[in-house]
Order: sequence, then structure tokens, then C-alpha cells
Amino acid sequence: MTKSGNAPVRHATMRGRNLAVVLEHVARHQPVTRARLAELTGFTKTTVSNLVGLLEGAGLVRDGAPVHEGERGRPGVGVSIAGDGAAGLGLEVNVDYLAACVLDLGKQVRYRHVVSADNRGRAPADVLAALAALAAEAVAAVAGQGLAV
Repeated sequence: MTKSGNAPVRHATMRGRNLAVVLEHVARHQPVTRARLAELTGFTKTTVSNLVGLLEGAGLVRDGAPVHEGERGRPGVGVSIAGDGAAGLGLEVNVDYLAACVLDLGKQVRYRHVVSADNRGRAPADVLAALAALAAEAVAAVAGQGLAV
């Protein structure tokens, strides 16, 4: 414990937070150079390059075309979200339908399916079983791609 009573931040936790910060700025400002990411995040250029390398290795970002951000100097390499990388699965239970949606980090819908179902009087186990089947359909539809639940 630290003097303030909070648990110390572990290296892996800090790295995870830093990766999230860089990924968020790439998503907001893409394409964005590593130099600009350093300005936006307050991290050193070396730290940004290391974090971008980790994100590239995970298939979450990719290098793209050169980006000229100033009046002078050579252009930097633009970093963008790798839309064909990881994706998230969202499931919804509503009173009159079940839905599944797979969305990639580039905010593109890879899969969406809505099934009409009167869920008002259904047993929770039956609703969850139907939702699990819908989730399995979604995963099968985007098989071979990264998916986070």
C-alpha cells in the first residue's frame, strides 16, 4: 500500500493504461503521426513508438501514408486504426427482441442480427440460451477475425 492508502500501480497496469491512451488518440485523430501522438499524450516519442509497436503487433493499428503536419520538414508516417483487427460483440435483450452486433475498432459494423422474440414471460434461462445461440452465430459469421466479448 502507498501512503495514501491506495495500492501501488503495477507496471502492467500502467502499460495497459498507456496503450489505451494512445489507442484512443489514434482513433480520434487518425491518421496521426507518432510525433503528434507524443504531443497529445504527453509521453516521450520513444514511449509512443514502443506503444504503437505493441498496438501494431496486436493488430489494432497500422502505419499508413505519410502525413505532413507542418510547413517544414519531412512528413511523418500516419498511424490509423486497423479496422480489420479486433472487434467487440454486443448483445441486447429487449422485451420484444434479441440482438447481436459486432463492431470493429474502426466503428464499422461487421455483423448485425435482430431476432423478434417476446421475452416478457420467458424464463431467464430460455432467454440466455437464445442469446447464447445468437452470440455463437455472430462469432461464426466473423470467424478468423479478432473478437472481444
